[in-house]
Amino acid sequence: MAPDADFALKFISDTTYLQYHRGVTHSLLMLPLWTWLIYSLLPAPRAVFDTKPSRLPAWLIAAAIALHIFLDLITSFGTMLLAPFSDWRAALDLLFIIDPLFTACLLLPMLAAAVRPQHARACALSALLLAGGYLGLSVSAHDKAVELARSERPGAQGYAALPLPFSPFHWQLVATWPDHYTRSAVNLKPGFAGSAPLFPQSFIDKHMPPLQTADHLQWQRLPSMQAVAGLDSLPGVAFYRWFARFPVLLGRDDRHIVFGDLRFGAGMDGAESPFMMQIDLGDTPSAWLIWREGKRSALP
Repeated sequence: MAPDADFALKFISDTTYLQYHRGVTHSLLMLPLWTWLIYSLLPAPRAVFDTKPSRLPAWLIAAAIALHIFLDLITSFGTMLLAPFSDWRAALDLLFIIDPLFTACLLLPMLAAAVRPQHARACALSALLLAGGYLGLSVSAHDKAVELARSERPGAQGYAALPLPFSPFHWQLVATWPDHYTRSAVNLKPGFAGSAPLFPQSFIDKHMPPLQTADHLQWQRLPSMQAVAGLDSLPGVAFYRWFARFPVLLGRDDRHIVFGDLRFGAGMDGAESPFMMQIDLGDTPSAWLIWREGKRSALP
C-alpha cells in the first residue's frame, strides 16, 4: 500500500491529487529510493549476533512495491512510470479498475493460508498461478478485441480495447480518427456471466453500457477534443488534454462546453461517467472537473 501514500495529496486539493496520483510513488525510477526509505524505517536487528532477522529484506520490499505498481499498470487509468522526469502515463488496458474475479484469485488462497498456515507456501503458489492464468486470459481477450476493432473499422489511425466491468470478456472498442472517435462495446463470450450475478441490475446498468455480440456491433461516433477550435486560451484545456486519453466533446452551447474521456465511459447511454470537464464561458471563463454525482473541483 506504500505507493498509495499519494492519497495525502487530497488534503491539498482533489485536482492536485488527480494530477500527481500514480506519479512519483509509482515510478520505477524512484523504486530504489522508496525501498531504502521503507527499509530504513523498519526496526533494526536487536543484537549484533542475532541470527533471526527482525525486519524484511530490502529485495522483498522492492518486490512488493514493484508488484503494486504492476497491478496498477494493467488497468486503464495510467501510471507515471518515469516520474518525476516524465508525466507520461503507461497503461496496459488488461483489467478494469476493480475486478472481483481477479481479486478472488489472490484473496481466496490468502484466506486459505490464514486458516491452514502449514500450507501457506502452497496457497501463495496457487494465488500466483490463478492470477497469472487470469491475466493470460485477459491478454488473449484484449488482443481479440483489438483485432475486432481493426476489422470493423479499417483505416483508422489507431485502435484500443478498454476493459469493462464484471467479466474479462467485456470490452470497449475504440477507433481513432483525425477529428473523431468511434466506439462500441462487446461481450466476447455472452454465455459467461462473470461477477455480474454478485451485483444488482441497477448497479450494472449504471456502470456499464449495453453490450453487443462480435457479429452485431453498432458504433457510436463522437467528436474529439482536438477537433474543437478556439480552446487553447480557455482554462482547464491543457490539463485535460494531458489527463484524458480519449477526450471527446459531449456538449456545447453559448454558456458551457463539456468534454469527457472514453476511458471512463463518456457518452455511453445510461452509464455514469466520472472525470468530465465543464468549461463555463463568459467574461471570465472557468473550468471544472466533474468527478461523480455532482462533485466537482476547479481546474487551472
